[in-house]
Amino acid sequence: MQLQNPFFSEVNKLLQKIEQTQAQAMENAAQKVALCLENDGIIHTFGCGHSASITLDAFHRSGCFAAVDAILDPALMFQSGAHTGTALERMPNYANAVMDRHTFQPQDILWVASNSGKNPAGIDAVLYAKKYGVTTIAITAASAHQKSTSRHPSGKMLKDVADIVLDNQCPANETALEINQIQVAPVSTIAGIAIFQAVLFRAAQILAEKGQDLPVYRSSNAGGDEHNTKLAQKYAGRIKHLH
Repeated sequence: MQLQNPFFSEVNKLLQKIEQTQAQAMENAAQKVALCLENDGIIHTFGCGHSASITLDAFHRSGCFAAVDAILDPALMFQSGAHTGTALERMPNYANAVMDRHTFQPQDILWVASNSGKNPAGIDAVLYAKKYGVTTIAITAASAHQKSTSRHPSGKMLKDVADIVLDNQCPANETALEINQIQVAPVSTIAGIAIFQAVLFRAAQILAEKGQDLPVYRSSNAGGDEHNTKLAQKYAGRIKHLH
């Protein structure tokens, strides 16, 4: 029996659309990531709510760079309650206190994921990092929110403040399908992770083409402990949630 679930079809179409429309922006991002790693920089990641899943995906993970610093705040990740997290994401300057717990240098990069791109937390994170000369990259539904109203005091959207904007091509409501006139099947997390990992892969290609070592974790469940421990020691003190 051949199973046909339209969700897979919609995801495939979305990923193809991203590759077709965001190729140059993703290449620009990959070049910046490669340069960051060449200069012994750190790849910081920030997201709230479900967007935190995107920025957490490459942290301390087999096949990913060890230099990833996930900026984690339990309240913004719904661990203190979904309603609380939503309120804090909308609160100006809350993210600054979260960012204060991490160290930023000019050779670093900050990734921020937010589908709406309108809430203060993500915008404040970008503005905070820019004070330290950090290159900022945003994953957001830029085209879907062209006419959205920002909740940030500046009136700016995430796409207005980041150095590189990667449009996840998702609709404003993040969904791909409809049942009985009810919109279902969110795809923004899948889109964001695909963009993030595609850029990191391309950055690895760039480094390999230059003959650079790839500081990538191996699976700890497949004999990678010794290798991973050495990498972790290199970044000890620079990645907050490593230990």
